[in-house]
Order: sequence, then structure tokens, then C-alpha cells
Amino acid sequence: MPRVSILVLNWNALELLRGCLQSLREQTCKDFEVLVVDNGSADASAEMVGREFPEVRLLPLATNTGFCGGNNVAYTQARGDLILLLNNDAEVHADFVEKMLSAADLETEFGMFAANIRMFDRREVFDSTGLLVYPDGICRSRGWLEKDVGQYDRADEVLAPNGCAAMYRRAMIDDVGFFDEAYFAYLEDLDLGLRGQLRGWRCRYVPEAVVYHKKSMTSGYHSSLKAYLVERNRIWNAVRLLPLRLLLLSPLWTAARYVAQGFAAASGRGMSGQFSRDYSRTQMLGILLRAYAAALVRLPEVWRQRRLIQARRKLGALAVYTLLRRHRLPLLELAFKD
Repeated sequence: MPRVSILVLNWNALELLRGCLQSLREQTCKDFEVLVVDNGSADASAEMVGREFPEVRLLPLATNTGFCGGNNVAYTQARGDLILLLNNDAEVHADFVEKMLSAADLETEFGMFAANIRMFDRREVFDSTGLLVYPDGICRSRGWLEKDVGQYDRADEVLAPNGCAAMYRRAMIDDVGFFDEAYFAYLEDLDLGLRGQLRGWRCRYVPEAVVYHKKSMTSGYHSSLKAYLVERNRIWNAVRLLPLRLLLLSPLWTAARYVAQGFAAASGRGMSGQFSRDYSRTQMLGILLRAYAAALVRLPEVWRQRRLIQARRKLGALAVYTLLRRHRLPLLELAFKD
């Protein structure tokens, strides 16, 4: 029985997937299985896997079920007691699995493990060393676009892993559940990580476990679909996961974010500046309104989920506030950093 089950989701990314699987084939540790879920690709990805990587377990789906649905399917077939998610647009260092497994064996009280994710074409620049959360339910990676000067060499405790390369204990997933398929994609890693934290499952950053990531190659970095899903899903995150007092104050945090992002867009800075060059104000407002409408339609169900999640949490209110404050995403970084 393999210790680690590596779940790789694919949608119309044959060449990216080939590179990802080749990097897994070259691992120093072999105590793992690889499951590829093909989300209804039309580019012969599935045929390539069957022909070139016969050791991989292929799970072909008829339609695109998103990041959440595809990984949920893979989880039902996984055999390992450690579940490792890996994006198809990522390639891993040769000792990546070995380092992640060693961390899990050493840090037995931790339920989640975050990798040291670097930019694929600028390997001295960080993509993610865990997640930070803004007080309205949105998140961004710790270390995003920072040059490596040794600031993330230590195995710190972090909030949650970035879903690009994230490992979870099966015991944690069985305790809190896996992904909510209504999210489809984006911010589902924060949702899962915070649900784990509320139940007492902590997260360890593993600096020796290195991944090289080709950012947002499937959906597009500044795509309207991504913007819509992020804004919708962060509302659900806020309702499900934030302490009640912070939830009631979250519209003020959101208003401050919109103001800061507006300044960033006007000055051509940050992700908002990039987005404003591709979309008109009317288009951006339309994306925002669609996201709110979709979030509100599901609000009664999400509120029921909140009651269940909050009723089962092991952390007291003070501990939750301390956790969120320790791993807070600064407003200026969120607004003005690309």
C-alpha cells in the first residue's frame, strides 16, 4: 500500500501534464501512487497518459468538474494515508516526495503540509510558502513574488497550504471533509485549510520540498472566470469560516479592499491594474454583480454549513482571532502587488 497518493487534475494541458508526470517519475522516493483525473479534455491528454505513463492510474471524466469535483473523484480512489495535490502546471524537485513524507513522519501532530513553491521561469522567486488571509475571506500566498534571500528557509507553522502543491493527512480529510464542489475552483484551499484549523489540525511549511509552478496556465492569470470565482468563493469562505463578529465587520474590510484596488487600477499597479487593462469598468462591475448574485443564491445552504462547522470547532474564539491575525494578508499587499 503506498504511503502517499498524489492527485493530479488535468484539463486540456497535455504538454504541461507530461512535464509534471515526468518529474514525478524521477523521484528519489517511490512510496507513492499517482492518480490523474482528466476533466473531459479534448486534446488527447488521456491517451498520452495511457501511452507514456502506464504506472499512472488514469480517471477520465466526461465533463469538466473543476478543481474541487475532480479531486473529490480522485480521493475516492486514493489508497495512501497522505493525500498530496499537485497542479498539472507544476514540476517537482527530485526529492520533493521524500521531503514531504519525512516532514509528515517527523511532525505527526500536523494535518497539513505546505510546499516551497517557486516560479517556474524565475526559480529564485517565490510563488507560495503557505496562505495568508484577508479579513473578508479572500487569500493570497505568503511570499508571493518575493526574491529568495533566505526569509523562508525555516520550517514555520503556516495557516494552510496552497492547493498547487498541498499534502493532507487522510485522517484530517475524513474528519472535516474534502472540497465543496460548489466552489468549482479557487479559494477552496483556504476553505479546506481553515476547516482543518478550526478542528485543531495545524499546518507545517516544508522549505526543503521544492516545486516549480507555471502560474494559472489553465484558466488564465487575469481571466474574468477567475475573478468571478474568487469573489463568489470568498463570500462563502467568510460566511462559513469567520467568527461572527469578524463576519459582521467583513463588509467594511471588503469596502476598504475595493477602495485600495480602485486606486491600484487607476495607477496601473497590482493585479487590479493588470485586470483594468483587459476589461472595462462596466465589465468589471458585471463580474462583481454576477459573483454576488451567485453567492447569495446559495446563502441559506452556506449558512447551514456554517452552523455545522462552527459547532464542531475545537478552537476557542480567542484562538481563532489569534490565528487569523497571525496569518493576516495586509491590505496594501493585496491591492498593489500583482
